[in-house]
Amino acid sequence: MDVQKKAQELAEAIANSSEYHRMMTARDGVNKHQAAKVMLRDFQEQQLKLQQQQMGGEAVTPEQEEQLQRLFGVISVNPYIRELFEAEFAFSGLMMQVNDALSQVLDLKEDDEDAEEEPRLEIPKKKILIPGQDG
Repeated sequence: MDVQKKAQELAEAIANSSEYHRMMTARDGVNKHQAAKVMLRDFQEQQLKLQQQQMGGEAVTPEQEEQLQRLFGVISVNPYIRELFEAEFAFSGLMMQVNDALSQVLDLKEDDEDAEEEPRLEIPKKKILIPGQDG
């Protein structure tokens, strides 16, 4: 069995999925509307700035989080951006299902009964806004 060939087939199946088509259509919709495109770009730049700040060891202030949440609320009213966020969320769900299927077959998932205590990556308590999730 040629693994590369199967990977190509999986990629083609994903590219033909309704989730992928919806996401790409939503991206086109945002790109065709200048106001939506600028609003989304500004939001993503602000989000990236705060993520870099956090990764640099500098705390994100409650005011900065609130400002990003407000900005998210404003841009979410735009129907093109809202559709993009919803489509990206659905596509992420599909990709998580694919990853889960691969992990199960490759035995990369931990069994709860057999899991030994291994070092784990700690997830920060505070998080930057991720579209599609309630903060």
